[in-house]
Amino acid sequence: MFREAVLILGYSIQATFAFAHLSHGAGVSTVSTAPANVGDVNATHPVLPRLLTDQVRQRVQSGRVYVQHDFLTSEQLKFLQRDIHRLEQDGKFVVSGLSDVRKGLKGEITLEDDASNAAYSRSDQGFDVKYDRSVCPTPWWQQSLSLVDDSSIDFACYNASDQDTTTLYSIQAKLQLLRRELADILDRPTILDSSLGHECYYSKSNPGSSLARHMDERHEESKGPRGWLLPSRRSLSWLIYLSEAEDNKKYDESRNNDDSNTIEWDAEQNGGLLRTFPQKYFRPKSNIGLEDTVPCGSHNGNLQVGWLLGKENESFRSYDDESCPQFTHPVFLDCWYHHRSLYTGGLEPHGILYVVRNQIVDGLSTTCSSKEKQIEYITVPWLPFAFQGNVMEFLKHRTMLESNPEHSSERLFLDRHYASQFKLLEDRETWDRGSNPEGSVVEDILPKRGTLVVFDSVSLPHEVTPVIKGSRAALAGWFHEETQPLGGQH
Repeated sequence: MFREAVLILGYSIQATFAFAHLSHGAGVSTVSTAPANVGDVNATHPVLPRLLTDQVRQRVQSGRVYVQHDFLTSEQLKFLQRDIHRLEQDGKFVVSGLSDVRKGLKGEITLEDDASNAAYSRSDQGFDVKYDRSVCPTPWWQQSLSLVDDSSIDFACYNASDQDTTTLYSIQAKLQLLRRELADILDRPTILDSSLGHECYYSKSNPGSSLARHMDERHEESKGPRGWLLPSRRSLSWLIYLSEAEDNKKYDESRNNDDSNTIEWDAEQNGGLLRTFPQKYFRPKSNIGLEDTVPCGSHNGNLQVGWLLGKENESFRSYDDESCPQFTHPVFLDCWYHHRSLYTGGLEPHGILYVVRNQIVDGLSTTCSSKEKQIEYITVPWLPFAFQGNVMEFLKHRTMLESNPEHSSERLFLDRHYASQFKLLEDRETWDRGSNPEGSVVEDILPKRGTLVVFDSVSLPHEVTPVIKGSRAALAGWFHEETQPLGGQH
């Protein structure tokens, strides 16, 4: 429907620094990387992203965050800081409705005038720019989308007499080469389509600000009819942190030429951590290299809506036995499953949930060389108009009802264990009670200045802890890919 032929551009750059590592704590882990000479490499060539291909694939496809320090050069960081200051002075920043510092005073930002003057109504909403996160679209983003191809990047611009022009161009080129490399590594070719709604904005949070737990993208069916009419959806979430640990109440132009006294952001002193909730026992590949299932987020165009926290063998272990791994699988919703209608007798699109598992032969999972993955449906097909309200509310209701061993009426789930082991990606009722997503662990990312983070927009619940001190700022956005066409992928 919205599809065009997209040329997949090969782009392979040998990584020159060490792998990311995960240091575990008591229930909470902090994700970090150990780069070698990254700053030197980027300073020599300020455009090349130089991502760690294996780490990008491993982290993003398992529903975790890829982290890379020193993604931007010192000069690029200082330019972005000046750009933020100029936009603040011009009144372009507006308070974001996601932040909820002042409890009980929620509301949506309403547009009173055109977006260019950023005149938004905040009356009776409780928003306060002093405490809540404020955001501003980057004015140069649309222009930069044309730089996704090497042939469109004019490296002679680095000799421009205007240093700001030179630096901005290097940032634009680096971001678009990042888009191209991520599309190639993660096999998401439509991210290369510059006509899609790729987003980029500045974000700034002062002490006292936080961001509630949320998802960056949802299944089209959960958005109502408009979900299927949008030409694109968010595919990858990314941020480059511009945070300053010291209290910067007054912008000081003299600091632009001296980074020697920069104070590092500290988790205890500054707060403002990106807190994520990946699944503890989900890995597309096991420790011995065998693929257990498929990457999370999307499969054959069908977006993920939950997790199946079950075990391959129900007698393998008890739920409270932490000594044995629990095999977790992403659950996808196919809204274009062809099933014969009881009303018309013809084939009609139905909704159905499924997981993808290794093929089981004689009670054993097949070996790496001979295995074939197979779709395993966990519900019966249903017609979208067969229930009232949101599809996620419908699934949660059926899950609670059919998990009861005494439930004997008509079932949606093919087995009671499917119902009891299925957990929605976004369970706000559970979150509002203060509970973490079931089966998840907490991984915190420090918003260190110059650090790039990338994660799948569909599969990872995340939040921002309260900022204690300093200015938590970022250049952030979403790379889009095409919405699944009406009728599904063929």
